[in-house]
Amino acid sequence: MTRTRIAFTVIVLLVGFAVASPAPANLLYFTSSISQQDSTVIGEVRAGPLVVIRLRGTQLSDIETRTQLVAERLTQQGLRGIPAQYIRTARLDSSYVIMAGDVLLVTVDKITAEPADSRPQELAQQWAENLRRVFASPYLCVDLAPDTVVPLGESRRIRYGGTYAGQLSASSEDPTVISVAVDPNKQVLTINGLARGSTRIKIEAEAISGSFSVRCMPWAGTITHPIAAQLTTPQAPDEIMRTAALNALLSNINAEPTASIQVGKLQRSFAGWQSAVQITGPGYLSRRETVNIGVDLISRPTASPQSVLVSNEPERVTGPGTLLRESLAGGESCRLLWHHVNTASVPLTFAVRVVNAGDEPARVFIVGDQAGPSTDEIHSGHVAMYDFWRMRLGSVGYVATVPGASAWRAYQCTTPPSRIVSGICQMTNIGPEAVMIEVVAQPGASDMPLVAVDTNAEHLSRLSEFRYDGRQTAELFHQIGGAWSFLRIGKPSSDPDIAQLPGHYGVLYDITVRVDNARQQPAIFELAVAASAGAGRGVYLIDGQLVDTGTMRPSQERRLWRGPVAAGASRSLPVQTIPQAGSNYPVMLVVRSFTD
Repeated sequence: MTRTRIAFTVIVLLVGFAVASPAPANLLYFTSSISQQDSTVIGEVRAGPLVVIRLRGTQLSDIETRTQLVAERLTQQGLRGIPAQYIRTARLDSSYVIMAGDVLLVTVDKITAEPADSRPQELAQQWAENLRRVFASPYLCVDLAPDTVVPLGESRRIRYGGTYAGQLSASSEDPTVISVAVDPNKQVLTINGLARGSTRIKIEAEAISGSFSVRCMPWAGTITHPIAAQLTTPQAPDEIMRTAALNALLSNINAEPTASIQVGKLQRSFAGWQSAVQITGPGYLSRRETVNIGVDLISRPTASPQSVLVSNEPERVTGPGTLLRESLAGGESCRLLWHHVNTASVPLTFAVRVVNAGDEPARVFIVGDQAGPSTDEIHSGHVAMYDFWRMRLGSVGYVATVPGASAWRAYQCTTPPSRIVSGICQMTNIGPEAVMIEVVAQPGASDMPLVAVDTNAEHLSRLSEFRYDGRQTAELFHQIGGAWSFLRIGKPSSDPDIAQLPGHYGVLYDITVRVDNARQQPAIFELAVAASAGAGRGVYLIDGQLVDTGTMRPSQERRLWRGPVAAGASRSLPVQTIPQAGSNYPVMLVVRSFTD
């Protein structure tokens, strides 16, 4: 079985010649190609349609590299206009080399000659004679691949040279598709791509004439540089940094509607990240590029969430669909909590998306985390909440840029049947125009987190109405030596004008615990929490320190904090908590004191 692979090389022949005698004046080009017969790799260097050098071996990469290198060296000598007499052979130890003047073209050793049933000296002389015939007659060498493609709106500078006489001229058969200009001083042809299509370029110089085909095609996509991920800290978790880098990369790619984007694995580099990108599409010129992604450190937005979006209805999801869709105005910040159980018979992928239905790019700051898939709803809700608090306190977040008519998938979790996904994040729209926040259940995972959306879709105007007040303030007062003080956390308001959120999941409780000690001796007071509605777990930020209650059984109590208060003094203790998904609420916060 024979496999053949042709590698483009840098010179184009437009009329042929005979090997048996010196060729007439002609346009000259060299190409290289690779084929494989059983275990033997064959590399051929051609001058036009004629094979002038044939390399054999067993290592594909070695033969391919050597064949391309020889073709490139011959190209350079053709552009210089070397005469045939410059081609010579010389002995080098037990090998022979073919030289063009003082330039090495190829080395022929025993390993090279044996597969051709020859000896190094004989094979080198044969190849040298082939090359002398190639360069014997006046020739015009053009540094251009066969069937050249010029990107739409771009130009290509093509070098030419050789031993031809007279002035060179070039013209395009269809100048509306391709135009061409000649610079005789620099020996350069400039080919301009003006419109999609194909034509031929005709070249003439004294007795030499010929033509070659040229196509003009648009790129399948473009990449805007420079590219930088926007992060609040260089110590962000690796997953957050990779997500930010991928967003920065994808938001700087502008692909045609029918094109596809392939992004290689993100690798660390000295400046940040690096990735191979390929953009392809039918009827388009493929773009392949290795892209560097830097890191820009930014300050965390100061906007405080005034609302919380809760995706929990239905909690038990039986199939694909949109579970939440809410608008986030320009400059607005919100907290988003999602908690769902997959009760379908197949895996479902739960995703959080930022949808930009506008024309201009949107920018949204995101901080948070998700947990799952899990069989333990208390644990999954706690992991997501604890990570959220750690990131929030450490100012760990990134800016997601969402181009117009696009959606950015901020989170995704493929969840088998009977498994739970839970997450909480804070999003701040730092652009002027509104975006949509969505939580969706899909039948399969998506490899591409940034996708185009139909901005005319009717469903984008339908909101789920799962928006609630995002903050509760309270003061818990205790008199040393007096009765215990209590505060119920997670109990909805009785105000009929306020949207009711059972459990207050995702709502930030901002509590000031104030203790007065009117006595003449110091006292101790402590803060505790009781699982009054059932099993659960919680995270409390007390005086700047995170406190984890651990899992509590129904009616179980855990002490959160204990400290002194001086005689005749008062003390205030700032406390924050957010009811976390999967746990039972309300819970009871308790303040009590101890005296001698």
